[in-house]
Amino acid sequence: MSIQVVTNAKGKKTAVIVPIADWEEIQKRLNTEQFFEEFNSSIQAIKEDLDGNKKLKKARSLTHGH
Repeated sequence: MSIQVVTNAKGKKTAVIVPIADWEEIQKRLNTEQFFEEFNSSIQAIKEDLDGNKKLKKARSLTHGH
């Protein structure tokens, strides 16, 4: 990965330039991690519902505001 750092006149870092192929790989990883975090959270909520520790909303109430 060839990353370039852009600085201002005072030497403060202001930006980073990443090759597009590397950026696309980073985006894939971020999206995958977010998916699994949300998936794991959903599974935990379902387990809590099944154990009686948490009541899940019905899908219809989420889409129709009931």
